[in-house]
Amino acid sequence: MRPHIAPQRQLGYSPRTPARTKTHPKHNQRGFAHLALMLAVSGFLIWASVAIASLKPASAAAPIPEMRSGQAGYCLSANGAKPTKGTAVTTALCNGTTAQDFSLNGNHLLTDNQLCLTAVNNTLLLESCSLSATNQDWSADGVGYQNAGNNQCLSLPKGKVGLNLITASCNNLNSLSETWTQAQWPGQSIANSSDPQCTQQQVGQRVACMAERQWLAWQAEPKLHSALLYDYTDGNPSEEWCADFVSYIYQQAGAPFNNGERGLNNWDEYNANNVINENFSYHAADSGYLPKPGDVAYYNYQGGHVEIVVSGGAHPVFIYGDSGTVDPLTGNGDMAENQIVNDGSAGQLIYYLSPIN
Repeated sequence: MRPHIAPQRQLGYSPRTPARTKTHPKHNQRGFAHLALMLAVSGFLIWASVAIASLKPASAAAPIPEMRSGQAGYCLSANGAKPTKGTAVTTALCNGTTAQDFSLNGNHLLTDNQLCLTAVNNTLLLESCSLSATNQDWSADGVGYQNAGNNQCLSLPKGKVGLNLITASCNNLNSLSETWTQAQWPGQSIANSSDPQCTQQQVGQRVACMAERQWLAWQAEPKLHSALLYDYTDGNPSEEWCADFVSYIYQQAGAPFNNGERGLNNWDEYNANNVINENFSYHAADSGYLPKPGDVAYYNYQGGHVEIVVSGGAHPVFIYGDSGTVDPLTGNGDMAENQIVNDGSAGQLIYYLSPIN
């Protein structure tokens, strides 16, 4: 059954007001001579600090900007060692070289030598920048970038890295192939360092990251709701979809279900009451267990309901599909985020399911 109609809570904090520092009146009894001496000493100290600073080594070069692909470890890259006019653009392992020095300036994605990423039909080339060229105009589109010339998004061909990039319909913003993040070269291979692209070692962390990514895409791109819902439900967008959403997130995180009713190898479990049959550890809500990111929370609303924990601990935060608020674009329940564990007579949280890595 459709879960509760619950008000979405604003998550955040109120900044503290800085404590006032008491000031005391100074005694002005030392006369002009004392003031002159203090000014002289201050002048010497300023001169000395400037002199010392001039002896320090120059600061390190500015960090190199890059456009990081949703495919972990790969960055937007010009073919060849240095970007030149007419060069095709691909993805390569992030390495901090000139070929990967891309930054966003207004709506232009350009290299350090001022060549702009340009859509030519549905292929990508580097060309001289022109403010009037719509095919060089890239606007943030959820977690991707959409070209104003053809209304398509920057994409990996067939979702594969290492090939010349293309533009494609923006129906895959929920996948890694059209996900791009502005970043800075950290001085080491991304493959060997901490990476924010939902590639954490633990299943639960990947699940929480994927859920947050879908929440971001859902909020940023209402026009894609129908396409996203079609993917979440394996082509059944009119059904109640809280369990579909959990199933989809686990599939995207590389830990697909295999006891569901639909999808390749039965990854899609659309009955909230059956999610417990997957590879989970059970924790009663009143057992003192503190939920972790990626856990599934089960509520005893009529028909059952499941949500994903994205922030754990004593005050967990949940993201879930098919809330009681109707999405006007699909006519189905909306996606929501809140911290509700007890919804009064409507229902309450009964247990958590934590993935077994």
